[in-house]
Amino acid sequence: MIFKDREDAGNKLSEELLKDKNLLKNKKNVVIVSLLRGGAVVGQVVAAKLQVQNIFLAATKIGSPLNPELAIGAVCLNKVYLEKGVIEHLDLEKEMVDLQISLAKFKHNRYIRTFNLRKIRYEKKLHNKILIIVDDGIATGATVKAACLFIRGMNPRKIVLAAPVAPKDFDDRKFDRTIILHKNSSFSSVSQFYESFPQVETI
Repeated sequence: MIFKDREDAGNKLSEELLKDKNLLKNKKNVVIVSLLRGGAVVGQVVAAKLQVQNIFLAATKIGSPLNPELAIGAVCLNKVYLEKGVIEHLDLEKEMVDLQISLAKFKHNRYIRTFNLRKIRYEKKLHNKILIIVDDGIATGATVKAACLFIRGMNPRKIVLAAPVAPKDFDDRKFDRTIILHKNSSFSSVSQFYESFPQVETI
C-alpha cells in the first residue's frame, strides 16, 4: 500500500476508525495524541474527521552510537524507553547508552521549546480518556512505545495505536489495541510507503 502523502494516510486511518461503533459511541472521551513531527499532520486529519480533540506529543529516538538511524530506545518527556534486546545484541556499555540518552534528551527539549509543549497539561487532558496515538508510520517502534510509557502514567481508560504502516514483526503488546493499515515484511523506512514525504517543520 502506498499513500499519496500524510493527509491521504490520515484520511485512510479515519475511515478505519469510523468503522468502530464502540469508539464513536464514546467519542466525547476520545483524544487523539499526535506524535511530532510527521504524526502531527496525520493526527490533525484524523481528529478533524472524528471531530475529537487533538493533542501534540513529542517522542525522540535514542540512536545507536554505531548507527544513529537504529533506535536503541526513545525519550518522551520524563520517560525513557529502552530496547534492551537491541542494546544487549549490540553489546553497548552503560556509559555509552547514557551518553546517547543525554543526546536524545537535548534534542527532545529543543522540540518541546520549538513547539511550545510545556504549556500542555497532559495529566488533566489524558486522564481516564480513550487515547489514540497517531504517527505517520512505525519503523522500530521505539518512539510510539516511549509515548505509550508516558501516557500510561496519565491513567487513561484505553490506549489505541493508529498508524498507516509498520514492519510485519512489529510488537504491539504494550497497546490495548492497534490499527495498522499496512504491514510489510521488507520494511526499510516509513518514506518508502509515501509518494510525497516532506520534512514537517511547523504544525
